[in-house]
Amino acid sequence: MAGIGLDRPQARQDRSVRVAAIAAIVGLGAYVGGWWLAGSVRDGYDPREQAISELFELGAPWTSRGWVVAGLLLSGVALIAFGPALDRGLPGTGRLGPLLVVTSGVFTVLVVGAPCSPGCPGTGSAFNDTAHTITAGVGYASLVTAPLAFAWRLRQVAPRLAAWSWTLGGVAVAGFAIRYLGVLPQWLGAQQRLFNTIADLWYLLVAIHLLRQP
Repeated sequence: MAGIGLDRPQARQDRSVRVAAIAAIVGLGAYVGGWWLAGSVRDGYDPREQAISELFELGAPWTSRGWVVAGLLLSGVALIAFGPALDRGLPGTGRLGPLLVVTSGVFTVLVVGAPCSPGCPGTGSAFNDTAHTITAGVGYASLVTAPLAFAWRLRQVAPRLAAWSWTLGGVAVAGFAIRYLGVLPQWLGAQQRLFNTIADLWYLLVAIHLLRQP
């Protein structure tokens, strides 16, 4: 009886990790699918040049805004749950990675309440534009740096997963820096989607890793 009693909390923990991993896959898939679908139905929208945020800017039609807002909310909530699940499900020590994942989720939810002005002119144009820049910037920065924090945590206990984390995280961070430092002034929308999707691939990878554990 003592053994059964001890097994139950562990079983509940394992189930919660698996549920959070599935939620992360669904949430991030909803976000990517949301901005892809919204961009395809928005007249005159060019995903190569325009930011994802322009799809839910002030005054945007709900035919595009609704898809992106739903994807942001789903992915944000999923990331908030996924951070603690990664801490429980992955080996190693260090809480920076899980904290960054949760931070990304929180600011992904907050950005919904701070849509930018038409065209997303950036910081200083209006209060909502400054708020949008801050929430989106913190959310993205946390999203792309979390894989590197986990790479450091996993470097000795799971070197293969750490190598994937270094690679995908490094490329995502480099893409984020190139986009927001204005290194390449063309195809800014494509740059945003590229580094965002590369980071999402890491979350997909670790979610599948957790689901494959016995």
